[in-house]
Amino acid sequence: MIAEANAVSKLNLYLKVTARRPDRYHDLETLFLPLTSPADRIVIDFDAAPGIRVSSSLAGLPENLENLAGRAALAYADASGVRPTWAIHIEKRIPVTAGMGGGSSDAGTVLSLLAAHYGRVAPDDLAALALTLGADVPFFLRPRAATATGVGDQITPIDGILTMPLLLVVNPHFPVSAKWAYSNLDRSRIGTDPEQRLPRLIAALRAGDAEAAASLLYNDLAFALYEKFPLLRLLREFMNANGALNSQITGSGPTMFAICRTIEDRIRLAEHLRRAFSPETLTVFEDIPTGILEIS
Repeated sequence: MIAEANAVSKLNLYLKVTARRPDRYHDLETLFLPLTSPADRIVIDFDAAPGIRVSSSLAGLPENLENLAGRAALAYADASGVRPTWAIHIEKRIPVTAGMGGGSSDAGTVLSLLAAHYGRVAPDDLAALALTLGADVPFFLRPRAATATGVGDQITPIDGILTMPLLLVVNPHFPVSAKWAYSNLDRSRIGTDPEQRLPRLIAALRAGDAEAAASLLYNDLAFALYEKFPLLRLLREFMNANGALNSQITGSGPTMFAICRTIEDRIRLAEHLRRAFSPETLTVFEDIPTGILEIS
């Protein structure tokens, strides 16, 4: 038997680091927005040879248990008592090490497909299992607009958001590790947000007020990224000067996103980007759906 599903990507419209923990991780407050495009495609053959094999359409991507999706499958096998005979294939479309959650989404989707097939692990236990794989893996078990606190694992869905703002996503073709981004965080920025942007951003999204939402985009990690990588600063200035209401880095980067006022503005901005920057430098994703955020 074969099962398959899309592994969605995500944006962080807001990311505030609130504390540095004794274990050297960071507590944060963030707003996750799932995107149905770009998305990976996960296919699981449940009746393959004994063991767990993971392959990918992208050359150089870790395979088998070196891939987080493989480790997710192994964790499920251990928790459920199922003897695995699984071949997992990842059709890779989410940029790698880009701040869009691709590896975590693949892992979460694998857990969801296995749980749906075997039904041996309760939802709360599945979420706990996901957390052992990565802080944002639990979000991808049932991705929907949500805030997250703790290390990103304490998820609270946001109700009342009916449509997404008009988004354009730009992925520069170089990797940034989350470890580097957090290691280079300006420690003076750690703490609560005196401007209380997050509740105001949620209110703007619920009201469908793109201009207000755009004005409240924030990312503590972005300051070091703009300083280290001039292209990111250039891209933000370029997008804001060519039709974006505002733009920002998502997560640990380097992927950026822009909020636009109209579809025409988004089309023009995409055209400007493609004329100004070579396809070897970056990829533009403009066909971002604006439908209801709940993703089952």
